Amino acid sequence: MSAISAEPGQGPTGPVLDVSGLTVEVHTEDVRAEVISDVSFSIGRGETLGLVGESGSGKSLTSMAIMGLLPKRTFTVTGGRVSLGGDDLTRLSRKELASVRGARMAMIFQEPMTSLNPAFTVGQQIAETLVRHKKVSKREARRLAVTALSDVGISAAERRVQAYPHEFSGGMRQRVMIAMALCCEPELLIADEPTTALDVTIQAQVLDLIRHLRETVGMSILFVTHDLGVVADICDRVVVMYAGQVVEQSAVDRLFAHPVHPYTAALLRSTPTNDAAGDARGHLHSIPGKPPAAGEFPHGCRFAHRCELALPACSEQEIELLPVVDQLSRCVRVGATAERREVPA
Repeated sequence: MSAISAEPGQGPTGPVLDVSGLTVEVHTEDVRAEVISDVSFSIGRGETLGLVGESGSGKSLTSMAIMGLLPKRTFTVTGGRVSLGGDDLTRLSRKELASVRGARMAMIFQEPMTSLNPAFTVGQQIAETLVRHKKVSKREARRLAVTALSDVGISAAERRVQAYPHEFSGGMRQRVMIAMALCCEPELLIADEPTTALDVTIQAQVLDLIRHLRETVGMSILFVTHDLGVVADICDRVVVMYAGQVVEQSAVDRLFAHPVHPYTAALLRSTPTNDAAGDARGHLHSIPGKPPAAGEFPHGCRFAHRCELALPACSEQEIELLPVVDQLSRCVRVGATAERREVPA
């Protein structure tokens, strides 16, 4: 018997996605090291969770691990559980997981031009997903593909469904990716930096579209980004990652008003704002140094060598993710940072 059904899991009051203790190793000829360490979070029905951090923090690896898309020759999930609607995805065979992807969970990738096949029309690519997961005829799949393109704001969808990816602009290709991801009405959408390559006008349109679809379809969203402005605009809660670990979890409003972890506070100070945030001379704050590479994670706090609040105790032992008020923070100075949570202007 299959370990999982293609139908949504039971328990509508529980989280749609529950990630518990996810741990991933990379293994090459030269390196075998942990790149994701004990990552845990959940997403409720109709909720948008932001996953943020610098490049190399482990955001995309986490989302790829959830989808089961990490190359097995290079990466191994060594611990943890990924539950979708109560069903454990880590126990699935490759065939079973393929039946879930596209039907119950879908992903929008960062660069649509490399994610779309240039040899097939966009209609053929959307229809392929529908035929596979909805078991409809090719004629019905084409009709639904036209509807999907129209739903994401592509005009003349009946004609454009026959166009190839290179005939679309970057913003339109991203809309095609969204249409492909949503055509089977998944429970969970993972959006990995979906607005990074877009100009601000198209970015706003894509965010409005995702927000509208969340409200009308009721799906849950994991929004992966390094852009805190986008997080403030679209997310309900935020998980902050650094060097493969979760260092803070919080409701989005509280995170911006009262960041608890020094890394989160530093990220916020490094974000340009309309009031020219920076020091007294108007210089934008920057975080000194760089994140440690996989296989070079220090003992204790992985942010300590870049942290202005570091103590000797930070490097003496592994740091737990501890509660403070209604947030979680991986810092030995949870009490001290809680007293000075306001981010300098």
